[in-house]
Amino acid sequence: MHYTNKETFVLSSVGCMDTEPDGLESILAGNEEGAKGCCLSVDMTADGIAVLSSDGYCTAADGTQMNIADYSYTELHQAAPQLIPAGQAIDLARTCRAKIAITVHNQTLLPQLRMTLRHANYLDETIFVGLGLVEAARIAVSNPDLHIMGELPALPDNIDALVRAAQTTGLFGLRAAAGDLTPKLISACRRAGLFTMSLSTSNEHTLAELIHSGVNFIETARPDITAMLLPSGEAEPHQIPLMRY
Repeated sequence: MHYTNKETFVLSSVGCMDTEPDGLESILAGNEEGAKGCCLSVDMTADGIAVLSSDGYCTAADGTQMNIADYSYTELHQAAPQLIPAGQAIDLARTCRAKIAITVHNQTLLPQLRMTLRHANYLDETIFVGLGLVEAARIAVSNPDLHIMGELPALPDNIDALVRAAQTTGLFGLRAAAGDLTPKLISACRRAGLFTMSLSTSNEHTLAELIHSGVNFIETARPDITAMLLPSGEAEPHQIPLMRY
């Protein structure tokens, strides 16, 4: 990717700044408030189309919840016009020069997302999250061109062994709750060339600690607060070169 594991990037959560979840407004709002990236959650329709969905459902105009996997994209879009194809969200993120973290609920979407990201020349700006350590390692081995992060369910007793295993299997990095991203874990990841990412938090004290400890990707619904906490010279979203052609 086009940065080192000594940089910090603020990623806006879905529904950040009180916007509707799984909408393009979250990407725009996060970008305007200082985020250098966005987190997208993607699911697959019955006819194999990748769409934004954080919970596997979309809400029709009459309030009915429709399971994404049970309907075609056309059926879902007719009932819920706000449903956004993943490709449209990726194009907007690219326009904003934003890093992307994608949670994939259906792993069969990976080839489609790879193709979409390659077509947009954005594969190197994207990481994939939401996968347990074993599953993430399996996918990383078979997809070396994808930046896969493994999810930590809790801080392990043997941090060095975990980091060595993550490095050996080709993981891009580790994602964990803010409280589990200890200085020892962050330091071990940095030495191994791995990146670290926090689960979403909006607590100002926690955000400040994550920045101070050098976590690489900080997911938050309040990128405005986080941007103000960044060291001088990093608060503006475009001062760090996000893409180099």
